[in-house]
Amino acid sequence: MTPKGDIAVSFSGGLDTTLAVVHLLDHFERVHLNVYCNGFCVRVHASHTRVEDLRRCFGEERVICNTMSMKDILDGLLLDFGGDMRRTGSPLIFDLCCRMSMEIATLEYCLDNGISHAADGLSCAQPVIFILEPDYIAMADRFMAEYKVQFLHPVYHSGDRAQRRQVLEDYGLNSELKPISFLQRFGQFPQISDQILRQPFCYAQVPIFLLKSSWRDKPVLRRFGLPLEQAKAYREERHVLARELLSRRFEERGKPLDALLEGQDEPHEMKHHFPQGI
Repeated sequence: MTPKGDIAVSFSGGLDTTLAVVHLLDHFERVHLNVYCNGFCVRVHASHTRVEDLRRCFGEERVICNTMSMKDILDGLLLDFGGDMRRTGSPLIFDLCCRMSMEIATLEYCLDNGISHAADGLSCAQPVIFILEPDYIAMADRFMAEYKVQFLHPVYHSGDRAQRRQVLEDYGLNSELKPISFLQRFGQFPQISDQILRQPFCYAQVPIFLLKSSWRDKPVLRRFGLPLEQAKAYREERHVLARELLSRRFEERGKPLDALLEGQDEPHEMKHHFPQGI
């Protein structure tokens, strides 16, 4: 198939978003890599090294990169974080709203630039919390579809970590983190590539890291988790705010959303091109 059209990608520069770009460039002419800062990030530009690697592999004209703040969108979703955390019992609502803010920012970018497809790097090989559950992902897909944007998850079923790393290795896009590589040979550390140095770091995630780790089902941690059904209900509440937020942002720029969507074509179906997706 001859690659056609553009796609916007929420890009961190890590293993899975880099792998997603490799697969997407088989089907799209250009990828727009959107690196987002939620106001709690450091090393926001760390992923630009990975962007340059991708440009060397696939051509500079095919890889477009934008670094954007989405703090105002996150603030618009987290209107009463303290109250909502007491109500839900889980700090994971921050993670939910942060990722949903990326979706809203991506939607806004797509509508501004006439792009009808978007993608992320979700992978079921990661520790599964609600964000990686198919039912939850389907909610995000439907929300994007309201605005005539098809949301793709091209590496959801892309094998274990070693298999995913091997694909990048074949493109020269993976290398060991050298300071500990000698320890890895003796089995003292898991395989860690230099992807870890190519991503922004969100310090707001530090307190909830354990709730997303393999220890999340331990009794003490489990009580602070966010079960799937509760997460879906909370997200449904956020949808109301998200729709209002998008409409207001476009209205303020003199681009009424209804009129913009009227002139937008329905996206052509692309999901069947990614058997490793969802």
